[in-house]
Amino acid sequence: MTGPRKITIIGAGLSGLATGWRLAQDGAEVTVLERSDSTGGVIRSERVDGFLCEAAPNSILIKSATAESFLYELGLRDEIVDSNPVADKRFLVKNGRVVPLPTSPMGGVKTPLYSLRAKFRLLAEPFIRKSGLRDESVASFVTRRMGREFLDYGIASLVSGIYAGDPDKLSMRHAFPKVWNLEDRYGSLIGGAIKLGRERKRTGETPYKSRMIAFRDGIQTLTRRLTDTSRARVVTGARISSIEQSDDHWTVRWHSAGSDHETRSDALVASVGEPDLRGLPWPQDLAVRLDAVPRLEYPPVTTLVLGYRREQVAHALDGFGMLIPLKERRRILGAIFSSTIFPDRAPDGHVSLMIFMGGATMPDAAKASLQDAVSLACGELGDLLGISGDPVFAKSVHWPLAIPQYNVGHGDFLAALESIERDRSGLAFCANYRGGPGLSDCLDSALRVASGTLDQEGV
Repeated sequence: MTGPRKITIIGAGLSGLATGWRLAQDGAEVTVLERSDSTGGVIRSERVDGFLCEAAPNSILIKSATAESFLYELGLRDEIVDSNPVADKRFLVKNGRVVPLPTSPMGGVKTPLYSLRAKFRLLAEPFIRKSGLRDESVASFVTRRMGREFLDYGIASLVSGIYAGDPDKLSMRHAFPKVWNLEDRYGSLIGGAIKLGRERKRTGETPYKSRMIAFRDGIQTLTRRLTDTSRARVVTGARISSIEQSDDHWTVRWHSAGSDHETRSDALVASVGEPDLRGLPWPQDLAVRLDAVPRLEYPPVTTLVLGYRREQVAHALDGFGMLIPLKERRRILGAIFSSTIFPDRAPDGHVSLMIFMGGATMPDAAKASLQDAVSLACGELGDLLGISGDPVFAKSVHWPLAIPQYNVGHGDFLAALESIERDRSGLAFCANYRGGPGLSDCLDSALRVASGTLDQEGV
């Protein structure tokens, strides 16, 4: 083909920005269209009164060498801050007490989190047959293989921490594919982990060791860098009026800055959430097909940053944070000890906590007003962390539609999208409803889509 491949991307959240950056860097002519007046989606970082406030994610768990290399290519190596080693310690609430999660086999034997019966029950895991089910909820899977206590005081809290989800609805296959594959391939989680380790040792494979990071001035450093250094044309305030496909080309028309514009491209990447995806002005036949795609659940979540003087908090805050199981009947999902994990998150002599409320199991607890959010959080945290007095700082963000839920049946959603992509030349979907909701997952997905988009025709 002559000339650079032309590509239009709708959506300038992390997925859209990373896809556009990679494509443009590799020689494509890229236009990224964003409806709002700023890029970055839910990623927002702001320093207020000495507290670094994140509106949504406060860290990135890098899961692949590919994502790490991409950050270095962006020139962010010197901006990266690794988490404090003490953040490897996690806490769980049980019977109103904040208890450290075990970090070693011996710790697992001694922990008061689980009864002796539950610990012996876990030893039976290698002898339990796999179910043969095509999909299964996290609650069903964990109870079947590990027992109810490990669900109630362990995995269910992990589900809340990652997805703000409901373990009775969330799909083990799609939300935690590595765990699902251990049973599917080896018939056991414990036995599978041992066999997988032996296989890797035999083949010389060294798995990437996950790395938790942030940036000196917050996570928004990443999306700002993607925006500022991109060779793509990034347009904010773009109101899309029509999308058409003809002769293997896509024409997108939009209005911005008082004028009408259009792009004619070889490929189109839709990088918006599932509810917004359906609202785009697609060709009629494609709109009908998208309307038939299963809908996803997006529960509300409120994030709240609270600041205290160090002496107001009795707990040592010597870890990443704490998760609160549903069994405890509290009204918040958990709290992250932000000023412990990364430096410069609070002024000298102060601590910073990030609290999450709402989610699929407690949607009514996602308080829209700052006053209501602070009242709820302080009422739940006071006895757990030994807090005295009111916070000296508070800032909240309410997300009516937060994290897409990979519930049982998510495979049908993915299959429907894949079918549309096969039938529509040059069309790709790239968002956090696919490949994992974490920021590192989004980077990996974006880079895969960018590679696949260029490989269709070459540049």
